Amino acid sequence: MSYKCIHYDAETENGIPYLLGLYMNNFDYKTVVNDLDGMVEVRKSIVSGGGGVTSYTIGSRSLSRQALSASDLLKLWDDLMDKKKQLEQGRSVRKSVGVVFRDW
Repeated sequence: MSYKCIHYDAETENGIPYLLGLYMNNFDYKTVVNDLDGMVEVRKSIVSGGGGVTSYTIGSRSLSRQALSASDLLKLWDDLMDKKKQLEQGRSVRKSVGVVFRDW
């Protein structure tokens, strides 16, 4: 297995490095980079104590919100990083399984 050195030419406001050309031309790559950038904010809120279940009740109305746990966040982070690396190396996330020849 060979690894190639990737030189990133751009960075999000939260410090996630990315390839600008791929970011501009590949929707999946752009989505993954933006999700990783948003997860930095979520991680900061969990570390500062903003994570967990929050519920409010006013009269007969109630509202509940549940944030990601730290372990769920780490698993999601790892999955997104793997997908980002696959897209940068040019490997397709979806693999071809077979070819069906048809004679019309």
